Amino acid sequence: MIDGSALLLEASLVTLFAAVPASLVGRRVAYAVSFAGSALLFAAATAALVLGPFTALHYGGPFGETETLGLDALSAFFALSASVVWMGASAFSLSYDERPGPGLAQAFALTLGSIAVLLAAGNFLLFLAAWEGMTLASFWMILEANGRRGPVFSAGFVFLAFGEGSTLLVALAVAGFHAATGTFAMVNVLALPVSTGIFLCALVGFGLKMGVAPFHMSEWLPIAHSSAPSNASAILSATLTLAGVYGLFRVISLLPAGPVWWGGVVLAIGAISALLGALFASVSEHVKGLPAYSTIENNGLILVAVGVALVARSQGLETLYAFALFAAFFQALAHAVAKGALFLFTGYVEHVTGTFDLNEVRGRALGGSPGASFAGIVSGLSFAAAAPLAGFVGEWMILEALFQSYRFAGPALEFLGLLAGAAVALSLGLALVAMVKLVGFSLLWNPLRASPGRPAPGLGAPLAALAGVVVALGAGAPWVLTFISPAIQGISHQALSAPVGQLLDLPTGWSILSGSPFGILSPPAVPIGIALGSVVALGYFLLGGRPAPRRVPVWVSGRAPSPVGETYTSFGFSTGIRIMLGSLLATREVRRRSGGITALAIASPEVYNVELEVLDAFKIFYDDLVRGGLVLSRALKTFIMPGRPGRYLAYVLITVLVVLVYLTVAG
Repeated sequence: MIDGSALLLEASLVTLFAAVPASLVGRRVAYAVSFAGSALLFAAATAALVLGPFTALHYGGPFGETETLGLDALSAFFALSASVVWMGASAFSLSYDERPGPGLAQAFALTLGSIAVLLAAGNFLLFLAAWEGMTLASFWMILEANGRRGPVFSAGFVFLAFGEGSTLLVALAVAGFHAATGTFAMVNVLALPVSTGIFLCALVGFGLKMGVAPFHMSEWLPIAHSSAPSNASAILSATLTLAGVYGLFRVISLLPAGPVWWGGVVLAIGAISALLGALFASVSEHVKGLPAYSTIENNGLILVAVGVALVARSQGLETLYAFALFAAFFQALAHAVAKGALFLFTGYVEHVTGTFDLNEVRGRALGGSPGASFAGIVSGLSFAAAAPLAGFVGEWMILEALFQSYRFAGPALEFLGLLAGAAVALSLGLALVAMVKLVGFSLLWNPLRASPGRPAPGLGAPLAALAGVVVALGAGAPWVLTFISPAIQGISHQALSAPVGQLLDLPTGWSILSGSPFGILSPPAVPIGIALGSVVALGYFLLGGRPAPRRVPVWVSGRAPSPVGETYTSFGFSTGIRIMLGSLLATREVRRRSGGITALAIASPEVYNVELEVLDAFKIFYDDLVRGGLVLSRALKTFIMPGRPGRYLAYVLITVLVVLVYLTVAG
């Protein structure tokens, strides 16, 4: 008997990789095939969550072990999340990719296929091979970007360097599994000393791929993701980092309940990442750089929830453990779909305006796509935690979990939970600033001119579809949590039920419960209430007639007003944050002489254009570390390889002597 679920998975993998040769027929053919493969993967993942896990293929591996491809509840959740984004990105690419060659379509298909194999792998060797294939294919996608080749190559190779560092650490974690179990199969590890080493290698290795602090060093993730083509950026930020989340969750699911400091470390890293990611997003002027920093923030929020869950598990807080796990999974799903929509929207903005600079975009293109505008507003509002969208529900759940950190045993952990809660709350406020800036300057500003870019037929519908998913996830959150319950049980190995119940007279299952004595939220009731309130507001507006707007001159420090487009820019919107949080941003003033002004020993302030520049403290530290390493390596090179034959002969003799001594002692 042929298993229908297994057949769906096999068909999806074949179809995703078939898009590579299909690109030789045409780019649109390749993206259409990628869409079909993604739809098949979505169906297979849904079947695994509803009907149970399955195995599609098993075969003999290179070391005599049986390797398998299949989906359990944990991998099915991530396959479902990724496939939704892939369908939207593939449909968007049909009209977006206008390059003369098939390179981008081929790299796009290879990346999707590699991630699909990674999620379906039932053996760590196959997982590691797919992980490396995903890294190399993503590197290729970045190199397919248009523009100046120097910066693109630089961004691509920095991405590759961090990607290979991630692969090395993941390989060390896999080696730890093999040392503890004697097999590359994904089986549980019971020895705690070994599991601690595995956990640390996995945290750093998968954390590198997620781009969380301090592993976002030198701003590599925002630079690489913003340099790639926009359809590639959506895959990188929404699903490649999601693969890192999956890897970390998979490792945690195979390890015993570790010491409480595991959760404390993850909680601290997540809180710092959320704060720094939101802070740098709020001062970014790049249409794609801003959502890339937002990826760091949201991956930090996921780690915050995981950290709370690990602490709760180690201290026997079962209700908090379950709620924090559900918060982490829902936030991962909400971020993937909304970030895919947001990055594709930035591609639309660049397509129709011809620029990535928010100071130059200044409003939607005249005659632009309503679907794209809808997606930009919805995805931006989701990351700003606006009700009733998916981001609002996920971030509410994470804050509710942090509110219960007073249950932690020990004042140090309680204080850590308090600090993490403050950092997350501040990050959400900064994320609101960032998204108001992105949506305001790219859409809500009055259009100043006709679009200087290209027409964008076909780009709006995929964006609107992804935005609709974001709305549906938020409004139907209790049912989504119930649907993904098998995935949470897959990581916890316990029968944990979704934290849903009843609020007042609302039906059972409409509300999310965080545990006594804290919050209750009914996501379905929120949009219903908003809709009813909108009807009242609309009726009042229609009865009152159209109000006459009042216009006043723009205040420019008492000087003659300039056109509003020159007066209020994206940079000016964030200047207050640059100054107020200068200690975190390392803000400094850069004074450059204005044009036409020549020698003056002491110039008045008007002679200079004063600009504010922000610096990444992590980048400064690692740049200094790199410079120190280069100095040390040059000194060692001069000492070890001076070009003298006598020195080389001494090296050979010393090496022979050491080998003889070792053999004598060992023998």
